[in-house]
Amino acid sequence: MYKTEMHCHSSHVSRCARATAEVIIEKYLEAGYTTIVSTEHLNDDTFSPEQEAGCWQDRVTHFLKGYHSLLEAAKGRINILFGGEFRLLHNNYSDYLVYGLTEEFLREIDDPRYLPKIYDMADLIHEHGLMIFQAHPFRANMMVTEPALLDGIEIANLSPWHESFNDVAQIWAKRNNLIGITGTDFHNPEHTPLGGIITDHPITNNETLLKTLRERNFSPIMG
Repeated sequence: MYKTEMHCHSSHVSRCARATAEVIIEKYLEAGYTTIVSTEHLNDDTFSPEQEAGCWQDRVTHFLKGYHSLLEAAKGRINILFGGEFRLLHNNYSDYLVYGLTEEFLREIDDPRYLPKIYDMADLIHEHGLMIFQAHPFRANMMVTEPALLDGIEIANLSPWHESFNDVAQIWAKRNNLIGITGTDFHNPEHTPLGGIITDHPITNNETLLKTLRERNFSPIMG
């Protein structure tokens, strides 16, 4: 069996995280994971004022540092995939995990944080063959998103520092036939990897990840 983390942040990009890539890799190897999806925050706190005043292409380069740092630290011992956790700048505090992300996609679009509504973000993501899942949809300050816009949701966010009302998320996913994943929401060195998905096949690239999610050919790790 193969374990894939679906929600992981590093200190290289996500300002709320304190774990370096080196710490993350060792923690996940020890916990028996075979793949980590890097999902750095892309929100109003990702960039410095100087970066915000600059161009989107420079911001993309900074955003990629988390993924590249994990790749370098992994040294081929664990698969690292590129994803993200996006938030619109004027859409309260709702966060969306994007899977299948590529540098090419980011460099050919404008800053997605400035899209008017989640409808626009969902359309953009789906037009490019990517998938969008709402992270911890029932945490305080989240907006419950129209299910038709989403591929799925986190049915369990396993951060010990937040109340995510996972039981409600599980009911919501079942009621609306949404794909249900879980995530550790890893941020800090003392965090224990507990979430993600289990498969009977290795997930070594984004194509396999997207196919696995669409076919629901996995079991969620519930901690």
